[in-house]
Formats: sequence, C-alpha cells, structure tokens
Amino acid sequence: MTISAYLVEVERRTIRIVTIDRANSLADIRQHIGCGLIDMVRIDRSHSVVVDDNGLTDTLSCFTELEDYASPLAGNLLIVGTDAMGETVSPHRSIEDIAGLLTIRYPVFSPVFEAFSGPNVFGSRVKGFEIRVESRKPEIIASA
Repeated sequence: MTISAYLVEVERRTIRIVTIDRANSLADIRQHIGCGLIDMVRIDRSHSVVVDDNGLTDTLSCFTELEDYASPLAGNLLIVGTDAMGETVSPHRSIEDIAGLLTIRYPVFSPVFEAFSGPNVFGSRVKGFEIRVESRKPEIIASA
C-alpha cells in the first residue's frame, strides 16, 4: 500500500506529488529528501513537513520559508498528512494550498560593468557582482 506526499525540490523550485511505500516509508522519505536524519515541522494539526535534520548546518544555495514558521528550512522537503493517531497519511490539503505556504529564497548574481577607454582600446568589462536574494513560490509539476 502507498500514500501520497508532496515533494519540494528546492534547487528546481518545484513541488510535485510522489508516492511512499508504507512498508518502507522511512527509507522512501529519506530517499526523496536526500538525507539520513530527518525531522518533522508541523504545518497544522494534520500536516507536517519532513526536513533534513542537519540541513541548516550545510552550505546552502537556497532555502525555503514556511508561512508562520520562524526558522528557514533547508534542502528538499516532503509534506505529509498525519492522522489522529500520529501516523503518516496522504495530505488532505491540495498541492496548490501547500505551495502557497512556501517561499523559496535564492541568491542571484548580477554583473556590474565599467566602461574603459584609452588611446587604442575602448569597451567595458565586469567590475564585480551585485548579489540579491529573490523569492519564488514553488512551481507545481503535474503528475505524469
């Protein structure tokens, strides 16, 4: 038997539905997220985000913010549902609803140019880079 979950792939800035084998759920979850140690962050009474427990100790190329949660979340994320007994089940909220709670933040490097001219040469060159942080909601990838 399988359950559904929503996988956020932060580098791709996407969210999609994946399946988890109930008989091998911990291994499937670790494989989807890409880590060995996991932790759970509650979204509400019946939904949680499974995160890399050591994700914030690594070098980050981007991170995700969850609405109304104070700490950033690092690495790929897996959103699951939980039942009254605390067991992992398929999410009850839509993927669109969950995607609306997430904001992926990532750095963008923009070149800064300077003009130069001399007796026999003229043009421009890269003087340096400006860095800014951009934000995006995860793009929903339709099921195949």
